[in-house]
Amino acid sequence: MADQDCKAPKLKQLQQDFMQYLLAPNQQTGEQFHGWVSEQAGLPAASRMQIYANAYMLRLRETIDTDHELLGIYLGDDLFEKMVEDYVRQNPSTFRSLRQFADALPDYLATDEFFSQYPILADLAAFERRLISAFDAADSEHATLAELQVISPDLWPEIQFRFHPSLQLFSCNTNAVESWQALKAEQTPPQPEVGDARHWLIWRGKERLTEFISMQSYQQTLIHGFLQGHNFAQQCEAMLQWFAEDQVALQVLQALQAWFDMGIIRSIVIDQEPAAS
Repeated sequence: MADQDCKAPKLKQLQQDFMQYLLAPNQQTGEQFHGWVSEQAGLPAASRMQIYANAYMLRLRETIDTDHELLGIYLGDDLFEKMVEDYVRQNPSTFRSLRQFADALPDYLATDEFFSQYPILADLAAFERRLISAFDAADSEHATLAELQVISPDLWPEIQFRFHPSLQLFSCNTNAVESWQALKAEQTPPQPEVGDARHWLIWRGKERLTEFISMQSYQQTLIHGFLQGHNFAQQCEAMLQWFAEDQVALQVLQALQAWFDMGIIRSIVIDQEPAAS
């Protein structure tokens, strides 16, 4: 045990130095490792380390390229390489799986001195992250409209809804999604625009394909409130911002019917103690 305790700090430092070399391979950082890398005939330690560093960086690049293919096309080769190099340096991987490696990419693009000049880039990255999350989400059963219809009307004010794990909400102030759609169709994307908020609902459909639709502001408020645990009565009250009192229930029911058809409502809950607004 004593021997292990003595070796642990050295091993930890070795791992830290090695990671530093992978992130910024150069002669100075590499020399710290030459004594730990065995020589092979015709292939010195420095060359072996450089091969490993190149492979590590290539794997991270491939991960970003795979997760954000259309963002890469939008940027073009030179800017994509700049983004990858800077992102990897500032956000070294700390995950066992590469699935989460680019989770911070939208924040990086939104705050980087250069890329933040173009807000559409962070929105494109964020939208693609939502698509990935929807695709990777767990499976779930789907509730039906018939299950709602058999509930006694006097219980409807306390009804809450639980949604499919794949459900994602996305809002932005640019035409990022429209540009993504154009790139997906191999068309020239429109010129970047910044304006009023645009809302999108993303989910994995019944055929296990990722889908998304645009939402109006009242639809975004409605589903966001249900996701927070608000009940039917509370959400009807929230809709008074957009609709007359005699139209509110109809608008909510129409939205619910669409969500049942889409398969994004997992279950119906009757809470006798409604969540606070």
